[in-house]
Amino acid sequence: MKHYQETHVTISNKTLVRIVLFIIGTFFIFKFISQVVHPLTMIFVSAFLAMALNPFVNLVKKRLKIKKRGAATALAYLIVLLVLGAFFALVLPPFISQTVEFLRNVPGHIRGLEDQSGWAGDLVRRYHLGDQLNNYAKDFANNFNFTNVGTTAISFANRVLGNVISIITVLILTFMMLVEGPSVFKWFIAQFPKQRGERLAKLILRMYNVVRGYVTGQVIVALLGAFFSFIMLTIASTVIKADVNALALAALVFVFGLIPTIGSYINALVITLVSLFSSPTLAIIMLIYYVVYQQIENATIQPYVQSKTNELTPLTIFIAALLGLGFGGILGGLVAIPLAGCGKILLEDWLDDGEYNASSIVEKKDQ
Repeated sequence: MKHYQETHVTISNKTLVRIVLFIIGTFFIFKFISQVVHPLTMIFVSAFLAMALNPFVNLVKKRLKIKKRGAATALAYLIVLLVLGAFFALVLPPFISQTVEFLRNVPGHIRGLEDQSGWAGDLVRRYHLGDQLNNYAKDFANNFNFTNVGTTAISFANRVLGNVISIITVLILTFMMLVEGPSVFKWFIAQFPKQRGERLAKLILRMYNVVRGYVTGQVIVALLGAFFSFIMLTIASTVIKADVNALALAALVFVFGLIPTIGSYINALVITLVSLFSSPTLAIIMLIYYVVYQQIENATIQPYVQSKTNELTPLTIFIAALLGLGFGGILGGLVAIPLAGCGKILLEDWLDDGEYNASSIVEKKDQ
């Protein structure tokens, strides 16, 4: 017969206090993080933009022979803002006017389906859907009323004001990082011993080149998408005699194309809807075009270009983009690829450091 010895576990009051303090501290840390998510996001976006714009600032400073970095940064900022202003002036007015016109005409289009001679009219008449469509048209007209917008004007203005303040904050932070970044980098490296500082500087520069290469690669992908969309829109609209602003829509394709992986899907949705304003036939043509182009871009163009600029394989880039979109939405998708490239650099450095330490230990033992 086996005898079991009883074991008593005694927890001291000191240990209990530590556990309670740890739980309370963890709670407050998560509470603090939840409160500063938005500021941290703005700081992160500003740092990302600063690394992306830094080559352009250096180019302006070198070509125009500007001695002060602040003046070069201000001039580069002015150029970027002028380009963005011209872009929005080109894209937004026709896009907004066509959207508003389409939404105003939706009730009339719904009511007119029963009188059409095509397959849609036959379907409505066969299943007696006329009354239901009229009810949908009335509901849509009541919900989308251009004359009764006073109830939502204040909330909409608050959202717009909040977004404007966030954008201005990001622009200011990015400007300050561009101006002070090099001096802060030099000061940080100087705090380490010479050999370690040189190694750390090379490591940071490699990660900076990854971010710069990512931005360059994504811009190339977006430009290709905008170029081919412009050609397709021009040809299709000319053949079927549809009235669309191909240049403005191509500029819109470029903006959404900067978003990895899902940018092409957003382009397909937006361009198809805008084309529908002018011609259903054009919308069908553009939808088919984007279904084909998405497969080509996601399988070849996007992974190939990014793999050349980020030292990553196409498979790694595709997985990183999917994980980033899953964890952080659009922002996560934007930063997932450069973060994966930086992680690869850190892993390689850690492995090299481990091999170096192991070889040093072996050499000492042999001696």
